[in-house]
Amino acid sequence: MSDPGFPTTVEAMTPAWLTEVLRADGLIGEGVVKSFSSEPLAVGVGFMSLLRRLTLECEGTPEGMPCTLIAKLPPIDPGARTIDEAFNFYEKEVGFYTQMAPSTPMRAPHAHYSAFDPKSRDFILLLEDLAPSVIGDQVAGLNFDNAAMAVDALARLHARWWGDPVLDELDWLLAINSPEFKRLADICAQCWPAVLDFVGDGMKPQVRQAGERLVTHMKSMLDEAFARPRTMAHGDYRADNMFFRAGCEVMPFAVADWQIIFKGNGLFDLAYLLTGSLEIEVRRKHERELLGIYHSRLVAEGVKGYSLDDCLDDYRFWVMLGLAWPVVAIGTLDTANERGVALFKCWIERAMAAIIDWNAQEMLPKD
Repeated sequence: MSDPGFPTTVEAMTPAWLTEVLRADGLIGEGVVKSFSSEPLAVGVGFMSLLRRLTLECEGTPEGMPCTLIAKLPPIDPGARTIDEAFNFYEKEVGFYTQMAPSTPMRAPHAHYSAFDPKSRDFILLLEDLAPSVIGDQVAGLNFDNAAMAVDALARLHARWWGDPVLDELDWLLAINSPEFKRLADICAQCWPAVLDFVGDGMKPQVRQAGERLVTHMKSMLDEAFARPRTMAHGDYRADNMFFRAGCEVMPFAVADWQIIFKGNGLFDLAYLLTGSLEIEVRRKHERELLGIYHSRLVAEGVKGYSLDDCLDDYRFWVMLGLAWPVVAIGTLDTANERGVALFKCWIERAMAAIIDWNAQEMLPKD
């Protein structure tokens, strides 16, 4: 393994290194980081990386400077490393912060430092700490007000990059039907038996048949997905990656974890959110209203030639194809912690219910 030239663990960081990079970002002025401590974050929530909150002890720094940062680092779990190798997650997130974040309307934590090593595939991000914002909880599910806020912000994000030719100039930004993404079909097939064991008798025959056909037809469906209207999709738009701050006009909502962004149809994000981060009855009660909020915002932001019927068709398509994501999560990532098991359980149950509600199996290619 090559030396990436930057620390890939908290233990490898030093006050001198933090002083250097934070001065370069302008955060600490001519100040000095004398020492720091760290604590783990998002245990059982984040699976693709390690998160640590750093608390800094500084001298000579500007008044009012935040004393905490979030360090995002390579994971220990080899399964997460395997997924990165297939889908280029870590390079994409560093690429987002360096090349796309400044012109993206959705609020993301500021990156004080970012680096990626293509040989070792190690990376590091030193991010703004969004506390005291409250992190969403995918297991508990979003309420309507927070879901509506997330949907409106998502439409603004998609409208900004809707059909933008710049997306084709970013060689690290994978298309939804790229060879890398098509590996997902084989991974999904390998994971399907584990999902059958995980769900057991809770999987209705309709969903089981749809899942088996999805595994067979997934590559062609990814081609169809790319043929639909394209934008930059977040790729992991779920409650656990969202930050809410009631009563704050400057930053009421922000989103982290930009490592799964891709070029493709944006309704993936909307289906992923509503069928994964809302309790089933909450989704059923508010789904059509939330879809209307999304489409109305797209139109208000200047997207043309995309009707509400087009939006509903794309959404239904992704309700079916989107089943692949919880399937892969259940089949490849560590479920040893109780919170992780609870998350995977509610995620797959909600996705299966949505497939039935929308008769989404009809979106599968004919055998």
